[in-house]
Amino acid sequence: MDSITPLQRPTLISQERTKLRKVLRRFDLILFSACALVGLDTVAYAASIGGQVIVWLIISLVAFLLPYGMIVAELGAAFPVEGGPYAWARASFGRLAGSITATLYWLSNPIWLGGTLTATTIAALNSFVVKKPLGTAAEIVIGLAFVWAAVGLAIMALRWGKWAPNLGTIVKAGVVAIFTALFIAFLVSKGRPAGTVGVADLKPTLDGMLFSASILMFLWVGFEVANGASEEMERPQRDVPVMVAGGGLIGAVLYGLVILGTLLVIPKKTLSSVSGFTAAYQNVSSVLGGAHRDVDYVFAALVIITLLASGAVWLEGADRTQAVTALDGGAPRWMGYFASFGTPLAVNLTSGVIGSVFVVLVFTVAHGSLSSFFSVMLSLTVSTTALSYFFIFPALLILRHKYPDQPRPYRVPGGTLGAWVAVILTEVFVVITGMTLLWPGLIDRIFGRSYSITANWGVSRLYFESVTLGCLAAFVLVGVAFWALGRRSIRLGLVEDRELFKPAQVPVQAPAAEFRETPGPTALTAK
Repeated sequence: MDSITPLQRPTLISQERTKLRKVLRRFDLILFSACALVGLDTVAYAASIGGQVIVWLIISLVAFLLPYGMIVAELGAAFPVEGGPYAWARASFGRLAGSITATLYWLSNPIWLGGTLTATTIAALNSFVVKKPLGTAAEIVIGLAFVWAAVGLAIMALRWGKWAPNLGTIVKAGVVAIFTALFIAFLVSKGRPAGTVGVADLKPTLDGMLFSASILMFLWVGFEVANGASEEMERPQRDVPVMVAGGGLIGAVLYGLVILGTLLVIPKKTLSSVSGFTAAYQNVSSVLGGAHRDVDYVFAALVIITLLASGAVWLEGADRTQAVTALDGGAPRWMGYFASFGTPLAVNLTSGVIGSVFVVLVFTVAHGSLSSFFSVMLSLTVSTTALSYFFIFPALLILRHKYPDQPRPYRVPGGTLGAWVAVILTEVFVVITGMTLLWPGLIDRIFGRSYSITANWGVSRLYFESVTLGCLAAFVLVGVAFWALGRRSIRLGLVEDRELFKPAQVPVQAPAAEFRETPGPTALTAK
C-alpha cells in the first residue's frame, strides 16, 4: 500500500476516482514512458542543424535528460497521485499556478497532434504512397482522420488503451532497427554520399546551441506523462524510478541511431525539417533494389502507427491531468467527468475538437505549405510544452521543504545541492526555449548578430509571432479563466478547498537501547 495519503477529494472527486483501475505494471510503464519520449516527427528537425547536433545531443542528455529524469523519479515515487504534473505544481505554488501549468501541458498536445504529427504523417504519405504532394483539401481530410484516430485510442479503457503506447514503442524500435540496418548496408555498399556531415561539422556554434536547447528539450520530455495516471499504476513508488531509467535508455538509443543515420546519408544542403527522416529512408532503401517499392508501403504504415501512438500516449496522460485539475477546482467542473471505464471523456473529446480546429485553421492560413505549417506549429508546440514545466521542476525543492518526512523511495542524489543543480539545469532549458521560440532573434541581438525570421522559419515575423505569441497569450488567459471558474465551484461548495495531500504519518520507533522501564500500565516509554 502506498504510504502517501492520496488526493483529498470531496464527494464529486471520490465518485470519479472509483472509476479508476490499477492496470499499469512496470513493463507497461517503461514502454509508456519510452513512447512518450521518442517522437519521430521532430527527430529530422533536430538533424537539420547538421553534425553539431550530435555534440548537443550528448550535452543535453547530461545537462537536461538526467536531471529531468531524476526530478520526475523522486516526485512520481513520493507523490503518486492522479494528475501528477498538476498536483506537484499546485501543491508547491498554489491553484492558479497549477491551473496554468495543467492548461499549457494539456493544450500543447492537441496542437502537436493537429500540427507536427499530422504534417509528418502527410510527408510520409507523400514520400511513400502517392509519390507527389497532396492538395490542401486532401491534407485537411487526412489530418482530421489522424486526429480522431488518436483521440479514439486515448478514449479506450486504459487496460486496453495502454497497448497503443506499448505497441507503439515496439513499432518505433522496429522502424529504427529497419532504418539502421538499411543505412549500414547503404554505407557499406555505396559509401557516404558527397556533402554529408564530416568531423568539422561537429564544432558547436551559438546558433546550434540556441536551436538545440529548444528542440532537444522537446525531444527529451515525456517521463511524467504516465504520472497523469499515477493512481492507475499498480506499484508507483517502486516502478516510477525504473520507468524513468528504462524509458530514458530506450529513448537515447533510438534517437541516437536515427539522427546519426540521417546525417550520414543526407547531404547537409538538402536536410529538411519535415521530411528528413523519410528522405533518409528513401536514400538507404535503394540497396533493396526493385523490392523497395513494396517495403515503402510497409514502412509508411509503420511510421504512421508510431505517430498515432505518440499522439495517443500524450493524450492519455495530459487529458487525465486536466481532468484532475477540474476536480480539484482548477478548471470548469464539466472537464472532470470520467467515463465509467475510467477515461476523462469530456477532455478527450475537447482535445479532438481543438486538434481539428488547428488542422483546418493552420493549413488554410498556410495555403497548403507543409513546411510553413510544420515550422510554425512546431515552434508553438515546443514553446508551450516547455513553459508548462516552469512550475513543475522547482516543485522538487518546494515539496522537499513542505513534506520533509514524506517517504521517498528515490531521491535526487547529492542532497539539497544536488536537487538545486537539477532544478537550475532544467529551468535553464525552459528559459532558453521560451526566449528563442517566442522571440526569435532576441538572444542574437544581445550578441550583436542579425536574425531573419523569413530565412529561418519560411514565414514573415508578423505571421510567426501572431501564431506563437498570440496563441500562448490565449492559452495563459484560458488557464486563468479555468482557475476563476474553479474558484466559483469552490465557493458554491461543489469542490472542497483542501490541501492535495497530507504529510505521511510514519511511526518512528527508537532502538531498543533507547527504552527504559517505567511504572504504570505502559511497560516501555521512549526517552
